[in-house]
Amino acid sequence: MLSMTRWNPLTELNSLHREMDRVFGRYFDGPEGAPPRPAWTPATEITSDKEGWTLRMALPGVEPKEVDIDLHGNSLTISGERASATRDGGHRVSELGYGRFERSFTLPSNVDAEKVAASYANGMLELTLPLAETAKPRRIAVG
Repeated sequence: MLSMTRWNPLTELNSLHREMDRVFGRYFDGPEGAPPRPAWTPATEITSDKEGWTLRMALPGVEPKEVDIDLHGNSLTISGERASATRDGGHRVSELGYGRFERSFTLPSNVDAEKVAASYANGMLELTLPLAETAKPRRIAVG
């Protein structure tokens, strides 16, 4: 009996790529000879309500003193560094991102820059970005 199977070269190339990453990652995932890693980008969540905006950024393993927050006009930049906890000698396999990071956000014009506040707990950076009083809705009574 004769059977036919459709061959897809892209499937073969994807399998080869994954296997090469696995093999070389196992032996060269160290400070010297390491393949280039993509930049580490911390996960961020932004929510809003009637009082303003809240920005939360996951920074596990980052010391608060290693985080810089700059606000210039309506541009907010958060940057810092997560240091690698490598031990001398030996190889490691890691899916964690290390190194410098920087995220920039354009704030709405109705944020009160003077009242922006930041807190850090359990690896989460939280910024509160309140609306300016003039931007908040208000009820006007008819006389």
